[in-house]
Amino acid sequence: MKISVKKAAPDVFSLSFDDTEIAVDKKEIKSLLLKIIRVLHPGSDAAQSAEERASEFMRHIKNANDLGVQRLLRVAKHDDILVLLKTAENDEITLSKFYGNMTETSKKIIAEDLEFQFGDDIPGAMIKEAIERLAKIAKDLEDEGTLFYENVITRHVTHGAEED
Repeated sequence: MKISVKKAAPDVFSLSFDDTEIAVDKKEIKSLLLKIIRVLHPGSDAAQSAEERASEFMRHIKNANDLGVQRLLRVAKHDDILVLLKTAENDEITLSKFYGNMTETSKKIIAEDLEFQFGDDIPGAMIKEAIERLAKIAKDLEDEGTLFYENVITRHVTHGAEED
């Protein structure tokens, strides 16, 4: 089968499959490309949507080593950490992981800023952007060997205390 792609006009592309030709816009061709990447390389970073990466980040960060979390807290934007903590406000394990790696002064500042800036809900786009930035920083810290994820088989929270 002969397949070809040509730019037909600004933001319009022509896809040909043998004798069949279709016109697609830029958004459709990007969507097609992502679907092809997902089929060819399932699980790759390029194949994951932003929502999938954010969800994966939130699942994994609670098992991160303390030194890595401390470094993440120092490197990440303050507002991104606030968004993470507000998003995880009902997740005792994640809160314990982050607050356990902060100084008392940092905890007080975070508590005040959370109350002042995020008393209400956070817009979904803001959460997505913050988690994406945090996930990228975490990946960079992983690559340099500072952040790694501990192999935790089971972890339960009982009345605010962790049990392994």
